[in-house]
Amino acid sequence: MMQMNKIYTGILTGCLLISLTACEKDSLVTPETVFSPYVINLGITSKGNTTYYVVMTDDLMSGTINAVGKGIEQNGFHDYEQGNQTIFCVGGLGVTDAKGITRSKDGFLEESGDFVFDNSLRAFTQINSTTMLGVEIPDNRQSGDRITFYSVDIDDVRITSKQTTSILPIAELEWSNITGLCMSEDKIYMTYFHMNPENFDTPLTDTTYVAVYNYPEMTMETLMKDTRTGPAGSWYAHNGIFKVESGDMYIMSNSSIANGYSKSTKNAAFLRIPKGTTEFDDYYFDFETTSGGLKPAHIKYLGNGLVFAEVSTLNPQTTDDRWSDKDLKCCIIDLNNKTVKDVSRIPVHYGNGGRRFAVLADGDYVYIPVKSEDGTYIYRVDPQAATAERGAKISTSFVGGFFKLN
Repeated sequence: MMQMNKIYTGILTGCLLISLTACEKDSLVTPETVFSPYVINLGITSKGNTTYYVVMTDDLMSGTINAVGKGIEQNGFHDYEQGNQTIFCVGGLGVTDAKGITRSKDGFLEESGDFVFDNSLRAFTQINSTTMLGVEIPDNRQSGDRITFYSVDIDDVRITSKQTTSILPIAELEWSNITGLCMSEDKIYMTYFHMNPENFDTPLTDTTYVAVYNYPEMTMETLMKDTRTGPAGSWYAHNGIFKVESGDMYIMSNSSIANGYSKSTKNAAFLRIPKGTTEFDDYYFDFETTSGGLKPAHIKYLGNGLVFAEVSTLNPQTTDDRWSDKDLKCCIIDLNNKTVKDVSRIPVHYGNGGRRFAVLADGDYVYIPVKSEDGTYIYRVDPQAATAERGAKISTSFVGGFFKLN
């Protein structure tokens, strides 16, 4: 369990700890401006305990963003995901409750509803205009062999259905870890990889796996496999699959040791699944060769074939680097032209501990919080020019979510 404790520690501390006193040293209490568009989740760790604060701001490029005297406070491990104009706060690592956060009529943030799952979720994402889909899977075979899907109404912030079906094809010491969910046409596509639940080794890194379910019945239609790459996505990063404007889906495979794999046997690459189909097409983008031996760690699809990414500069990655999520640079990936371009003016930095990629795409820019020796700052990125400008400071140990509400 020492290794898994290390994983949990990495998640809760965000790799670089900035204690709560950092907030206390900032320029004291600054009131929130009502109807501020930007919402940031601050995870503040002090004496080994993490408290989350959901705050809003109208300025991402100047001043200091903190949780002093404002925001919604939440305890216990949480993950954050947006659906329409609701930000969902979903428990994990033993926490099973979930809440919705919306803007009140007077312009402040408020908890607008809550519900409870049977167990902590392994995935939670918006699949259409009205519904979030959550997935619950046992930790190991001794805990059960069934997978459960929860449909959650976004506007009402409540569970509308719970469906249990057979678990993914696995062996005793090859347990499934979900890395992404996506809906295309009337199908749900779920990427996953295999991990030994006893020692957390990943023995099967030579194949991409995508389970396909019919929606809304949630019966399994097929299991897709492709041996051009290794597994899709990485541990707890929710980065295995994403959909583009055409309805086609792209798979990102990295087999990155720094993001949890115990070994890597195939190059980091992107594959494609045409809209609503259950076969990969001939698209193959060898990211590792194009980038000179590097692996993407965290990704955000921007549109028009462009992906914003944090890319590991470790080359080669060794077992000493496992779970480290360190030495990352920012890049713009062009899926159409199969190119990779470094973003200038952002320092090489640690990741956010393997959590969801806390970035915001807004208009012509991408905003990303970056931790460095002198603190955590927001960088505004122009993806067309691949340049960045440093903006506001954030007083936090890590950023758990970054959103915009209308």
